[in-house]
Amino acid sequence: MLCAALIAAGCAPRNGASPSGAPPASYIVSHDGSIHYRMPAGWFDAGGDSLSPESRLWLMRGDYAGSLTVRQVHVQAMDAGELSREGLLEVARLTSALETSRRPAMLTRAPESISAAGKDAVSYELEFPGSGDRTRTVLLPGGGTILAVTALVSGSAPQGAVREIFGALDEFLATARW
Repeated sequence: MLCAALIAAGCAPRNGASPSGAPPASYIVSHDGSIHYRMPAGWFDAGGDSLSPESRLWLMRGDYAGSLTVRQVHVQAMDAGELSREGLLEVARLTSALETSRRPAMLTRAPESISAAGKDAVSYELEFPGSGDRTRTVLLPGGGTILAVTALVSGSAPQGAVREIFGALDEFLATARW
């Protein structure tokens, strides 16, 4: 019996890989099937059937102190060939300006080029003085579109939550498969 278990274990895929190339069982598939991701510990899927067509994913921290969303950014003036790093910087400047025009907000970190999920990406941060909410948004190309992955930290979040929630965003980006 022990020998059979050892032989079977020796034939099992390594590092969570599956023989078919599909994501390992520890991955969850978004409702639209476009994202394979790992749920951060202590978080839950808040999207369900309430997601708009532009939204791909909405995760909420268990204490409601933060959320992660993935949505599509619609830009008609740019095609997929123009989604270089400079193109993403321009889109980030536009989206951050739109966000600060909708409700009072301060740009606390200007759009800057980064690498996320193995791709060229752009990140920026906003703070909303009225509520104390903070966001970090990462824009990255995804299948001919631009995706915005945003972490929101509630102004009423406990001490240290900013680091934890922004850390959950970094971990999500590092492990998600698009």
